[in-house]
Amino acid sequence: MTNSYKIEVDASRNLFVAAVGGSFQISDAGGLAMAFLMEGSKIQSQTSEYTFVADLSELENVEPSLLDMLEQAFKMYSSIGFKKLYVIESKSATTRQQIREAAEKMNFGGEFVSSMDEIA
Repeated sequence: MTNSYKIEVDASRNLFVAAVGGSFQISDAGGLAMAFLMEGSKIQSQTSEYTFVADLSELENVEPSLLDMLEQAFKMYSSIGFKKLYVIESKSATTRQQIREAAEKMNFGGEFVSSMDEIA
């Protein structure tokens, strides 16, 4: 695996956080999806009370072949019914641009922020 990811539920703050770092590749997608489903099942009946945070601050790059998958992920996040959606942007300018373009194609309704401190 060339990246690290962590999906967690912070029940005290009503946050569902998906953190992805490193260089994301197709071989990493299955594990991330499984972790997302496992943690998501913990709040399945309460998603409207939770804020979703995609922490991509440590994401170094996204393979071009994964951009369609990234677009679909934004679509999924928007359709689940979270109270609010946030993306903590990558420190990499190239990756930040890739992520914004994917989000725009899917009319992502969330907010882009630079750190967890900006999330209400």
